[in-house]
Amino acid sequence: MAEDYLYVHLETVTNMIVSYGIDMADFVNGFKHVPEHLLLLSPVNPDEMIDPHTGFNVISGREDVLSYLLNRKLKAKKWIDYADTSYLEEVTPQEVAELLYLGHAYTHLSSPFYYKLGNQYVFLESMDHLTKVYYRQLDNFYQVLSNAIVRCFEAHTFDQSFLFRRHRVQYVPLDKATIQVLRPLLIDGTLLNFTEAKRQGVFLEVPLYQLQHRFVVNEATWVPDGDILLGYLSYNRETQHWLVSLQTESKER
Repeated sequence: MAEDYLYVHLETVTNMIVSYGIDMADFVNGFKHVPEHLLLLSPVNPDEMIDPHTGFNVISGREDVLSYLLNRKLKAKKWIDYADTSYLEEVTPQEVAELLYLGHAYTHLSSPFYYKLGNQYVFLESMDHLTKVYYRQLDNFYQVLSNAIVRCFEAHTFDQSFLFRRHRVQYVPLDKATIQVLRPLLIDGTLLNFTEAKRQGVFLEVPLYQLQHRFVVNEATWVPDGDILLGYLSYNRETQHWLVSLQTESKER
């Protein structure tokens, strides 16, 4: 099911993304710079390194950070990055309380970006497989989104004939123009339903739905329940171009 649905809800005030189907590899491969330090917001493990000032577990060094992030055995990862170990000494008790609330309630009390820490992200993964990420620079998210979309397209055959399957489609990252068209759709929450992925001539396309209710992850097959078909995200396998065709446009194509 993880590659059947890709759900993204963008909240522009705090640069927060709620998503399903974007995996950690998509996120890590979107880094411009791998964080040097992580402060873990999950329950404290006494067997791991603990910062004496804040009381949180910490991970330092890019190699150890990547090992933690890409460890599939660890569930519900919750963390905030920080620029330098010495900065932790400047965190106030009030800010420690806010960080505890972030990890417990999966939401912020005040700005999730702390000038003392210089953090670029807050990453909150829940047990229901929904992920909430705050981005200091929202542009960093669009590379992550491109990674996820390309991976999901690669995972589907689009009912292509055996002849076409022998010649693997080469996907390129989403271009800025396509991202700009998708961006306003994400503000209301958009679901890419790969169970309805299909081939239309040279186009490989996936429908885009605006949900009228909270996206819930379960084992049942998702079916539209008053949800709105916005249009399609398509890939031209011959020209290697992406296209977003909204519902009124797709009828004319």
